[in-house]
Order: sequence, then structure tokens, then C-alpha cells
Amino acid sequence: MNLLDDITKIRALVRPEARKYVLGLTSLFIINLSDVIAPLFLAMAIELTESSLTGSVPNTPTPLALAGLESASFTMVGAIAVYLVLQFIAAIFRYPMLMYIAAPSHQIGQTLRRRLAGHLLQQSQSWYDGRKSGDLMSIGTADVMAVRMMLGPGIMVGADTIMLVSMVLTVLFALSWKLALIALIPVPFIYFITNKLSHAEFKGFEAVQEDLGWMTERARESYAGVRIIQGYAREEYDRQRFAEFSQRHFDKNLRLARVRAAFDPTLDLMLGVSTALVLIFGGIGVVDGSVTLGSFVAFLFLIRYLSGPMIGLGWSISLFQRGRASMHRIDELLETTVAIQDGHVELTDVAGDIEVRNLTFTYAGPRIADDGTVEEPQGPVLHDVSFHIPAGRSLGIFGPVGSGKSSLVGLLTRLYDPPEGTVFVDGHDVRELTLNSLRQNIVLAPQETFLFSTTVARNIGLAAAADAEDAHIAELARLAQLHEDVDGFEHGYQTLLGERGVNLSGGQRQRLAIARAIGANPRVIVLDDCLSAVDAGTEEKILRNLREVLANRTGIVVSHRVRAVEACDEIVVIEDGRITARGTHEELLAQDGYYAQVAKEQTRQDAARAS
Repeated sequence: MNLLDDITKIRALVRPEARKYVLGLTSLFIINLSDVIAPLFLAMAIELTESSLTGSVPNTPTPLALAGLESASFTMVGAIAVYLVLQFIAAIFRYPMLMYIAAPSHQIGQTLRRRLAGHLLQQSQSWYDGRKSGDLMSIGTADVMAVRMMLGPGIMVGADTIMLVSMVLTVLFALSWKLALIALIPVPFIYFITNKLSHAEFKGFEAVQEDLGWMTERARESYAGVRIIQGYAREEYDRQRFAEFSQRHFDKNLRLARVRAAFDPTLDLMLGVSTALVLIFGGIGVVDGSVTLGSFVAFLFLIRYLSGPMIGLGWSISLFQRGRASMHRIDELLETTVAIQDGHVELTDVAGDIEVRNLTFTYAGPRIADDGTVEEPQGPVLHDVSFHIPAGRSLGIFGPVGSGKSSLVGLLTRLYDPPEGTVFVDGHDVRELTLNSLRQNIVLAPQETFLFSTTVARNIGLAAAADAEDAHIAELARLAQLHEDVDGFEHGYQTLLGERGVNLSGGQRQRLAIARAIGANPRVIVLDDCLSAVDAGTEEKILRNLREVLANRTGIVVSHRVRAVEACDEIVVIEDGRITARGTHEELLAQDGYYAQVAKEQTRQDAARAS
């Protein structure tokens, strides 16, 4: 927790909006100057009233006398008029003060959110494997808000405290330095208490924000997995589990609230002590003539002005400490290294020739399991894999679940980064290619289909041309055997999908993913087990249409089902991360290995279902 480093980072955030902050703080200065000077003219009016009653020469408050303004030059009405004008000036400048400090803080918050979003979009899949979505969501929302509050209300209230206290103390000492020193007796206690409490609040808020990430993730899992929870009648278990997370978060917030709650009463108490001292010793001064009545009234007004800054001091410190804690979390995220660096070669005039040479791959870091535990890498998931797909040809990648098929195709588009010199497109190492050109030309329809909470049409046309017509969207759906299903929906292609496409069946989601991949119009299309939830009849129709789609394109079909890969020009069989066989469908059947055994079993199962 280095305060100087934090101040440097705050200055960097504020610098682009410096002009607005200067205008806002200038307005704040004018407000405070008007507020501090106004009671002096009220004191002058009292002195003029007393003078008219006693016939004596009116006293002039010392600060006004130093400025060359004598009470004798004013009437009581004139002094009150100046008092009201100063109050009006203060009111006028409050609007620009609020606008020129609040607006840039919102802009900084917007900048942070964009920076976070851009940084997150650059991260590799392996980076996300080791992160909790809830924690990332918490940083992008609650932590950005805390930083914005620090740079908006925090700066405004902090500057107001410094300005107003400095001006008030200057005037108080000018009115009566002895009474001012008496009024400042509680100040050392204020400094000691706020220092202790602010340190405790920084630590407490940091713990609260970190725990908020875990609770957000727990809630996200419950909402996303509600079908599983209800399907296994585990509602009570999930409710209790969330209650435990919620109780832990409540306890941390309560500890933080206790610290925060100690601020205002402590400052109010110290201010009350200061006011009491002024009343006692100021009253004695008025009686013995060492303090004029007007100065005493001005003193009480100005002491009252300190109540806002004193309370604001606690709030400002609170916002500052919370903002610092959140800024550390944001910086920690932004400072994470982008593992997959963009290449320098733009992939143009793509033929679609794919080659993998002696590829051995191990996941780089730990992965977060569903139960929150950390799983360390268990060794290579792919061992010495090599194959070549000439442009315009198709390859089937066949193997059991967990054999490394999805890991392999994820390396083609650098969702994970392959070792140097192992994966090539048109003779270029994929690590040298720009990510944009690589992923535009090699499109992967993943095994786990993700659908956005928007219309069917927008989901299908995600990667299609921005001006894609309805007829084109319908044609993509037809190729994926989805058109008849969508045509039966009440709102057709304008049907809104729930979270992750919850209102579609598993097969419909997979077919939509295929339509989306076709819509990208890539040179290389990769289908990663996208037919697992589709019935045999629909599968046959989709495969027939895919032959039309894959004409003159390079195609890779990943599956554990023989029917999905049997029409490919070549098939490689992967078991435990190794290629154990390769050839055409007929050649692999003749070898009587794993592929042939699975083919016989699946043929028997299909025949049994048909009968």
C-alpha cells in the first residue's frame, strides 16, 4: 500500500480531464470564499446596530479592516445586502462546481471500463480458465464505481475540506488568534483517529470487494445452472450454500460498516467540543471586552462552517481509501500479461492449407474447477501430433471424449497458443499471423455453444456482413436444418433468446452455432462436435448440406460419432492425445482398430433405435 504510487496513478487518470477539474475547483474556491467572507459582513451589520444603539464608533472585523473596508463606510442595510449577494454568488457557482467535477469522473469511469473490456478481449482462453467470471464482473462494475466516486465526490469533498478549513482558520486567527487556538485543541485527536480509521477502512474495503467477486460468481453459477439444480432437486442445498457466501459477505461488510460508522460521530464530537470551547471562552471575551460581539457571532458562524468539512473529511477519506483499494484490483487486472501476442503478418488470399507438425501441448496454468478448487496441469494433452490438410480438402478428427480433440482445434485459431513452429496456415506459422486475419479466415463452431440474449437473427448473423438480409439469414438456417424450427416460432427470426439460448433445445442451439459459422464465410471452417445433440435424421441432412458448404473450402469436422466424419477426405483417430490411426473411412474400417469397433457399435445402436 504505497500512497505516493497511488497518487501518481490518480494524477494519470485525472490528467486528460484536468481542464474540467480546474473549472470545477475554481467554482468551488469562489463558493468557499463567498461563504467565509459573508459572515464578516453579518458581523459588520451587528457592529453597526450596536453602534447606533450606544452612539459609539462601530468596530470593523479585522479581516475586513486589513482589506481596507471600514464599518463606517457602510450602513446596516448595505452590510446585509453584501451578505446576501455573497450568498447568491455561492449558490450560482454550485452548478458548474458539480458539473465540472462530476462529469469528468464519469468519463474516467467510462475510460476504465473500456480499458478493462479491451484488455479482457485480448486474453487467451487459458487465462480465463484460471479466473472467476464473478470476480471479473465485480471489478468491471463495483470497483470502477469506487474509483469514479473517489475521483468525483471524493475530490470535490476533499478539496472543499482543504479550501474551507484553510479559509476559515485564516479568518478565525484574524478575528482572535487566542480564541482560534482554543477552538483547535481537538484537532490532534481528529488526526490520530482518522488516520487509524482510514487504514482500517482501506483493508476492510479491499476484503469486501474481493469477497464480492466470489459471491457474484456463486450467484452467476446458480442462475446459469438453475435447470440442473431443479432437475436434481438441489434447491435447498444451493440456497444454503449461497446463504453461507452471503453471510460471509455480510460479516465483512458489517466489520467495514463499524469502522465507517465511527467516523462521523467522532468528528461530530470533536466539533462539538470545539464549539463548546468557543462559547465558553468567547463569551468570557465578550464580557471582558477582549472580543467584540460582532466578531463573536462571526466566530460562531465560521465554526459552524467547519461542521460540513469535518463530516466531509470522514466521507472523503472513506471514498479515497475505497477508491485506492479498487484501483489496486483494477491495476492488478490491467497489468496481467497478454499471453497471446498479435502477429505481424496479415493473412490475405487465403487458400486454406493447414499443417500441424510434431505438436505437443500442455495447458500453461492452473484452471478453476466448478467447485472453486484450483486444478494444476497434469502433463501434455497432445503428444507429437502431425497432419496436413491440403486447401479445399476435409479432415475428420475422431476420438473418445477427453482425447484432446477440442484442444487441438482451439490451437488452430490461437484460443490457446501453440508452441512455435507447430501449426501453419498457408505455410505461415500461426504465431506470426495477425489474430484478426487468422480468426476471420478460420472459424470455429465450438462444442459448447454460447448464444447471446438477443434475437435468433442476430445470433445467426453474428459474423455475417452487417447488412445481411433476412433471406441470407434464412439460407444460413436452412443449411443448418434450423429454418423449419425457427419458422414455427411465434416471432420467427425476431424471437428473443433467453440467457445462453435457454428457450432452445440442445440440438437447436448446436444447429444455430453451425449456421453462425457458415455465415462468417471463412476459408476454413471447423465444427467441433456440433452434432452431438442432433438426431440421426437431422444429422444426415446437415452433413449433406455441409458438403455443399465445404465445396472449395477446407473443412475440419471433430466428433466422436462415425457418421459425422465418414465423408471426410481423411480421418485421424486421436486417443489420449496421440494420433493412433489415419486414413479414409473405408481404410480405417479395414484396420479393425478403435474406429472400426466404434463404427460397429454405433451402427448397431442406430439400427436398434430405428426398429
